[in-house]
Amino acid sequence: MTRSAPVLPPRISISTKAGYGVGQIAGQLFRDTPSLLLLFFLTNVMGISPAIAGTAIFIPKVVLGALFDLGIGAASDRFADRMPRRNWFVVAGLAAPVAMLGVFSVPQASVGFQVAWVMVSFSFYMAVYSCFSVPYLAMLSEMTSDPKERTELMGWKHSFGGIGLLLSSSLAPMAVSALGSDQRAHLITMGTIGVACLCFMLIAWAVAGRIARLPQSANDGAAGRSALAGLARAFADRRFVILSLSAVVMTVSAGIGYASFPFFVKYAMARSAPLHDLGVMAAIMGAAVIFGSPLWVMVSNRIGKVPTYVMAAAGHGLVVFIWGLMPRAPVEVAYALAGLMALCNAGWGTVVLSLLSDCIAQARDDFGENRAGSYSAIWSAIEKVGIALGGTLIVGLLLSWFGFDSAAAKAGLPQTEGAVFGILVCYSFLPGAAKMIAAGMIWKFVREPVRAV
Repeated sequence: MTRSAPVLPPRISISTKAGYGVGQIAGQLFRDTPSLLLLFFLTNVMGISPAIAGTAIFIPKVVLGALFDLGIGAASDRFADRMPRRNWFVVAGLAAPVAMLGVFSVPQASVGFQVAWVMVSFSFYMAVYSCFSVPYLAMLSEMTSDPKERTELMGWKHSFGGIGLLLSSSLAPMAVSALGSDQRAHLITMGTIGVACLCFMLIAWAVAGRIARLPQSANDGAAGRSALAGLARAFADRRFVILSLSAVVMTVSAGIGYASFPFFVKYAMARSAPLHDLGVMAAIMGAAVIFGSPLWVMVSNRIGKVPTYVMAAAGHGLVVFIWGLMPRAPVEVAYALAGLMALCNAGWGTVVLSLLSDCIAQARDDFGENRAGSYSAIWSAIEKVGIALGGTLIVGLLLSWFGFDSAAAKAGLPQTEGAVFGILVCYSFLPGAAKMIAAGMIWKFVREPVRAV
């Protein structure tokens, strides 16, 4: 039986949108900083082999990270009355500094003990991340009944994500370098980031207190049902399945592109100072996300969410594909392409989360139960697993298959033409095709949401 959707205030104040969006800075710092620094730290500072270090990171990030997401999502639905979603932010915030420091506090000991330390500490890290990321995303779908307002909320979220990108991908590595690049430098940097995450999460927690809660009747359909049943019902929703499949395509390709980016800059672009150029491009990308997200919100309001997603995703694929065809272009051209790519990323990233929140709201209307936690948990798990899978296993296999020589890389020698082509496949051609496929999936199978009256 279809129940009427709970009526929530159609308009949300700008201060509430901005204050809640600040929380995404913490989410971006949690997601990106270890992805950029941890493997390099374990290999170059602690002396652990790349294969062993990568395995120690992969297992907690993929296996346990997904389980934590699903568990927190189901629990945040089932115990919403006793544990409001926003209170999970406090739990995560208080644990954030400990989690950040723990992963980089690897002792001088045997390799086996160091690996065990990384796996345990990074498992705790992923649990803390889940305590914030899943309820944070779930609440975004519960703040308004207006699809247009949800798009604006995602625009604010994505803009603050750009600030997080600047902090995690530009300032964090620069700080480590300025402090000496040793373990102490990493600990100071990560401790500072942990305290910053605590502050950003507490701001989001305080602002979330202003948000109207769903009427109790919206949760009646979920009462008394098991957490696993809630997750299973999510996969019975065709709209959610289509969005999830498109997210799998996007996140796996994003992981491949992210991990192969330094290789692309050093070997395909043949830059003599690849880390410097990468840092500049990361800053340009962050700025493009910050300022581009509001523009895409306006485009979405004018032409609709589905056409906007298709335009942005296809544009992203086209730009990254063109970049692969001209890797030796002047660096100024590369900077411009990086900005265009990030601008398109801001578009599809903003809209797909808005479509997800529409899907959650529609399920609440159709089935009379609040599935926000379960849907958000599955979505968060897809993002983490997809990025980790693409950025560790797949890109490693592809580079090896195309003949990348790690011994030559360590000695500072050039790679073969086949290896460089493999890098182009990883960074440009494969992600470019994936963006086109995802755009086609959304265009073919997703319908424009009906705006609330």
